[in-house]
Amino acid sequence: MNDRIARAALTRLFDPGDLIGHTLVGRLGAHAALRFATGAQPAHTLPDVTPEELAAALKRWAPRVPDLNPEKDLTTIERLGGGFLIPGDEHWPSGLDDLPDAPLGLWFRGNIGNGIPNPDSCAALAGSRDCTSYGAAVTGDIAYSLAQRGICVIAGLAYGIDAHAHRAALAGSTGESSATIAVLAGGLDRDYPSGNADLAAAVRANGLTLSELPPGSAPTRYRFLIRTTEAGRSCL
Repeated sequence: MNDRIARAALTRLFDPGDLIGHTLVGRLGAHAALRFATGAQPAHTLPDVTPEELAAALKRWAPRVPDLNPEKDLTTIERLGGGFLIPGDEHWPSGLDDLPDAPLGLWFRGNIGNGIPNPDSCAALAGSRDCTSYGAAVTGDIAYSLAQRGICVIAGLAYGIDAHAHRAALAGSTGESSATIAVLAGGLDRDYPSGNADLAAAVRANGLTLSELPPGSAPTRYRFLIRTTEAGRSCL
């Protein structure tokens, strides 16, 4: 099993921000961490993890082990016109490597040819789903102006401020680079919310939709919180 397949499996086994999972990968590497976490390799003590923390993590991961099929997930994302980025890939955002809980990989759909812009060429915009007309107007002005200057607007595809940010960035696109990128809280096989499916398609035609979660993963409250953080981290 190569590193890409192991990391793809780990994105289904570990939730984004799982500190114990990230510690395993940092200590053992992706392949050995996967064997350890699935019970294929006997558990042993780790300097940065207490026995209680490790036992709780193994119990948390155990129900997900039967669903691991990274080859299927990779085939699914390729069928959808996307792929799976890992550290060291040409388009991997190298700024993420400086984070203590850097993503194990990034699932993507869209125009990867434009890549993920450098941190100095990105800005994250997010806000209320039930925004005021004033908030929508200000967001539109900001996002349009950023796109006109070649700054990629990153948001979460949600109703309200996020959607206004994406639309205004697309309207202001110069066509020279990705005007906007959407970070989703679930798998990229389903645009969420479904009412923004057309917007998601427009984003992919210009830029990308991204997620730390593999195809088929449902958005949850916790993942929405992580998604908001991830939108900002994509600018790093």
